[in-house]
Amino acid sequence: MDGATPSLRQISYLLAVVDDGSFTAAARRMRVAQPSLSQQIRVLERRIGTDLLRRGPRGISLTPAGQAFVGEARAALASARAAAERARDAAGLDAAAPLHVATVTSIATWLLPGAAVAWRARHGGRPLRITEFPDRGGLEAWMAAGGAELAIGPRPLAWSGPVRLLGSEPYVAMVPEREFDRLGGPAGARISVAALADADWVLYSPGHGLHEFVLGLCRRAGFIPRAAVETRQIDSATRMAAAGLGVAIVPVGCVPSELERHRRDLLGVPSLDVVAYTRDEMSDSAADLVEAVVRTGLGPAVPDPATAHVVAAAASQRDGARRLWRSPAAVSRM
Repeated sequence: MDGATPSLRQISYLLAVVDDGSFTAAARRMRVAQPSLSQQIRVLERRIGTDLLRRGPRGISLTPAGQAFVGEARAALASARAAAERARDAAGLDAAAPLHVATVTSIATWLLPGAAVAWRARHGGRPLRITEFPDRGGLEAWMAAGGAELAIGPRPLAWSGPVRLLGSEPYVAMVPEREFDRLGGPAGARISVAALADADWVLYSPGHGLHEFVLGLCRRAGFIPRAAVETRQIDSATRMAAAGLGVAIVPVGCVPSELERHRRDLLGVPSLDVVAYTRDEMSDSAADLVEAVVRTGLGPAVPDPATAHVVAAAASQRDGARRLWRSPAAVSRM
């Protein structure tokens, strides 16, 4: 190996320090003595020729060189792990190694449990490792950095690898009790978004994947929602609405049974695409999980007219099922 090339161990140590925020916590997680971990990172910095970390009384931070290094380093580490897993899969070894899946909280709550049961039955009880994110942005960034083998969630804004359209995730309104009489109807009754124009709203913070989605629903209904509070968590929005702060739009799978009486379905059934995506061609085990998700049940995709041509192209490839994941030439790359 070239003397300037970092080892995977050095890369993993550096990433542990970055993720945990200290040498002490990183050493504990990596199960190595702190002096050994610090020494390996110093060797790494010497090999590269510059400092990657700032070490100060306020803690650890990345230098500009470190920021440039970390993204590619995560991808390199993830690729090495994926290569090892594929080799073990091909040889029929290490069937107990977990399949790492990244997703958003709503899908982890209502879609993955049933699919995971079916997948584990097929794969001899092999474990899944699931990493959840509150919105699309965090999921996409994690996958871009090589954080997991497979992502199942909202369609990423920019992605160069395979993307498969699985279906759609329907959204409902959570309404405060004070709105019950005005809106009428039992829990689950259908109402229009326009009927909520005079209510206070629980909105998602700018930058959240649902921020523009909710504002767009309201604009198309002819009004701008009046914010009572903003949050980055779907569960928080659900519970704040039920507590009386205002109306919230949430995935149907995120409504807990004890709050069902606050749920109102929406005319037109607003929904967002659910897709599976990877950095490159999928392993057999990951493709099996995707098929289990499809069989578990999603609504049909409801394309936005502005992106209908993109969705149609993805949907036309859906019929190839697992075959799409085997041949890069047959996979939708968006």
